[in-house]
Amino acid sequence: MLQLIIGGFVGLSVVYWIVLAYVRSVRRETLENTFDAGGIAGLREDYIEKGMADYERGLQRRLVVLVYVIPVALIVVIAYVVNHT
Repeated sequence: MLQLIIGGFVGLSVVYWIVLAYVRSVRRETLENTFDAGGIAGLREDYIEKGMADYERGLQRRLVVLVYVIPVALIVVIAYVVNHT
């Protein structure tokens, strides 16, 4: 059972870091495209860094819920239903 818990945590951690890198990349590209489209005053890097900082505040909390909490909750519910019905 302990091996399953540790393996699950490691697996979910790998998924978390992959999803985090992907989502940050997509958001950065969106900010770059928005700035390149024009109409925004200031330096490109300043705009992108400020946008990324604003985005990352909520991103990590949402990813923790999506990657760790929801799958674990589903496994617990499925195990309960299978064993108690």
